Amino acid sequence: MPVNDELADEQRWAEIGRIISQVQTITHRHHTLLEKIGDASIKPLTGSLIAMIILLFSFQLIRFVGEGLINYVFEPIFDAYTPLVTKLSELLGPGFVHDILIGTLIEGEIDYVQSLGLLTTGLFVPFAMVLPYVFAFYLVLGFLEDCGYLPRLAVLMDSLMHKIGLHGLSIVSFLLGLGCNVPGALSTRILDTKKQVFIAATLMAISVPCMAQIAMIVGLVGKYGAKGLGIVLFTLFMVWVVLGYLLNKILKGKSPEIFMEIPPYRVPYWGALLKKLWMRIRFFIREAVPYVLLGVFIINILYTLGIIEFIGQILSPIMVGLLGLPAEAAAALVVGFLRKDVAIGMLLPLGLTMSQAIVASVVLAMYFPCVATFVVLTKELGIVDMTKSVAIMITSTLLVGGLLNIIL
Repeated sequence: MPVNDELADEQRWAEIGRIISQVQTITHRHHTLLEKIGDASIKPLTGSLIAMIILLFSFQLIRFVGEGLINYVFEPIFDAYTPLVTKLSELLGPGFVHDILIGTLIEGEIDYVQSLGLLTTGLFVPFAMVLPYVFAFYLVLGFLEDCGYLPRLAVLMDSLMHKIGLHGLSIVSFLLGLGCNVPGALSTRILDTKKQVFIAATLMAISVPCMAQIAMIVGLVGKYGAKGLGIVLFTLFMVWVVLGYLLNKILKGKSPEIFMEIPPYRVPYWGALLKKLWMRIRFFIREAVPYVLLGVFIINILYTLGIIEFIGQILSPIMVGLLGLPAEAAAALVVGFLRKDVAIGMLLPLGLTMSQAIVASVVLAMYFPCVATFVVLTKELGIVDMTKSVAIMITSTLLVGGLLNIIL
């Protein structure tokens, strides 16, 4: 029976219920163990506990796999690659072409993180620093999808997500962003409306640090105990909640309800899981890597022309006067555009106090995405919306950083 488009929502659901009652026969039976776990997974109390256990285990597994791939696969590959690129550096000699392809030599040697050359940093960052975590995240994400847990997590988070203009399925983007913001940015495509994509992408870039950045934040403020680290993480969480609430109220557009099938828990079919993993990795390499190379190229040009150093000098008054940080921290802020974890590492020798370390960690997490995330977000949002997002990032960073400097 065709449903009239003019029917109100309640009438539609009543019609759906009537049709279901005609074709469905309900008989009594006892729930299996997996069905009981499945029901517990979507209840607020038990579901939250199960989610915490699964997510903590997932992050540990992702970190283990990612770091293992870096230490035992990709770094040895680049160690073997080093003599070739060093020979090329010697053949090119100092000059513009050398600066573009090889970059700056650090203490006479190639530094794959800081040299900023297309054949050094341009290849090392996407393949040896980002790809291992992307691989590990997609592997775990695929398992959670195929075993039936991810839809339950989306349902569990749906009420909270609607407070910030999203629905439960957007939790996937934030989960991915905790590993690496690049796949997190790409995954915003699963959201339904332009408003949802903008909110999710902006919140992820501002208040969801990647796994490598979290490790460096722990190194910077961890020596002050749980108090220092707790303030950083609580601040970022509150920014996520408050900013999301404000964006939901300010931005025009719809945030539709989540409507999805919840499958039973089951053992994943590994053939399909690995095929899906390969398709996602291939997509990441094809879509993200060219933009990372473009970003490194632009940064390299700016660095070669001395523009980055000039920007650092301009930012010094803000760093000292508003944020209470030493002037030398301005250089880290600029380098953070390439890699935020490296920028936080540059703060370690500055001997920051606890309050300065907290402010610096929050500011570097919020102020701007790294170059890889920036180019992917620009592609996903477009130049106009990305400009708006950047304005929100900078404004909220100065506001939150200034408040922390006053309060602490």
